[in-house]
Amino acid sequence: MNLKELASHIGATTHAANPGDLERNVHGVQTIENAGPEEITFLTNPRFRKQLAGAKAAAVVVGQILDDLSLPQLVHPNPYAAMAKASSLFQSYRHAFQGQSPLAFIHPDAKVHPQATIYPFAYIDQGAQIEAGAIIYPNCYIGIEARIGARSILFPGVTVMTGCQVGLDNIVHPGAVIGGDGFGFAPTAEGIEKIPQIGAVRLGDDVEIGSNTTVDRGAFDDTTIGKGCKLDSHVHVGHGSQLGDYSMMCGLSGLAGSVKTGKRFVGAGFSGIAPGVELPDGVTAGAMCGMLTSQTEPGLYHGMPAVPANEWRRQAIAVSKLPELLKTVRTLTARLEALEAAAKT
Repeated sequence: MNLKELASHIGATTHAANPGDLERNVHGVQTIENAGPEEITFLTNPRFRKQLAGAKAAAVVVGQILDDLSLPQLVHPNPYAAMAKASSLFQSYRHAFQGQSPLAFIHPDAKVHPQATIYPFAYIDQGAQIEAGAIIYPNCYIGIEARIGARSILFPGVTVMTGCQVGLDNIVHPGAVIGGDGFGFAPTAEGIEKIPQIGAVRLGDDVEIGSNTTVDRGAFDDTTIGKGCKLDSHVHVGHGSQLGDYSMMCGLSGLAGSVKTGKRFVGAGFSGIAPGVELPDGVTAGAMCGMLTSQTEPGLYHGMPAVPANEWRRQAIAVSKLPELLKTVRTLTARLEALEAAAKT
């Protein structure tokens, strides 16, 4: 694929001092430092602008034309997204096995499409459905009446429990658990009573679940992950929560039970949302943020308890000045005591 064809595919315009350079073929995407003459690179952070002077790449994806750069440019309003789209042209998952291995267990009542791939040592339980083009890797367990949508990939060690649904074109990475019991317990004088978790989990289409991430089944209502959501490794979604379409959750972030987020929610690393909190579209919970109450306004939140980012910055500045303020208070207190002592004499 040459640069002109690549630009058309990712929706970029081209800028080159020598139009003939756009006929150059490329076969990959790399960082500015490591890109060779048959690879493109990208500039998403102005801090790396100086590195482009010595770049050996065939072209660079940029947000706007850089007049002083001789390198051919693919100009896109969102260079990060353009880079991702370009990468997908050159990189794809490789699957070494095809068909349905006799070493897999497939229950007689399961419905497995002839065009699905079932690796050795997968376990497909009673009434489960595996649709066309799905790929189930070794040591995956697909529970009773669970459903795996067309073209979805379940990498080794994924568990999809009873009655749970994985949508179309999902990617579930190793060790993820979809539909384990939610944390439902009722303390009593005699001990702790378990609350049966009778809901399930439903993943929308084009969802990606990271390694060792857990999405708990609902206590009563289903836990739902909306269309296009992306969950990092080590993320937890509590029972009965509803994650809005096109949301993202970064590593070690979590939703407690019965949380409802709008579309395009972002949970940054170590962020947590308390039980029953409801959020509108477009909320971002910053790193290590603890959101304890429902919000009505979109935007970035920080802190514990979470507040809008601008307010949190004012608080942080104020806290940084506390030692100086405490010193001033002590000085003024000492002066006041001295004046009161002098007045008594």
